[in-house]
Order: sequence, then C-alpha cells, then structure tokens
Amino acid sequence: MENILFRKMILRALKDYLWEEEDCILNEDEWRELETKIMTRLKEENQEEAVYAIVQDVIYDYFTNK
Repeated sequence: MENILFRKMILRALKDYLWEEEDCILNEDEWRELETKIMTRLKEENQEEAVYAIVQDVIYDYFTNK
C-alpha cells in the first residue's frame, strides 16, 4: 500500500481523537513512525484486509503512550 493511503487513514483516525483539525498536524518523523508501525503490524499479522483496525490500534497506542 502507498504512504498516501496510510496518511489519509492516519489523519482520519487522528480526527477521532482530536477536537480541532489543526491539532492533526504531525511532523515528518511522527508520520514515518506511525507508517512504520502500521507496516510492521501488517507484515507481522499478515492481515492486509484488517488495515483499518490496525491503523486505529496504532493511533490509539500513539495517544495513550504519548
């Protein structure tokens, strides 16, 4: 999958946790970190069809471990 799709999915998931859209701005390192975590989990779990659930889990972890 392409990073553009991941970024759109990440942005949508971020909006679920934030009130203001301006709060969804991530720096390039944060984008890469989230994309890497998603790709790693997709490969580990061999669950390409569960991309949405994995993105949601990674974003949840991002906010709870921040």
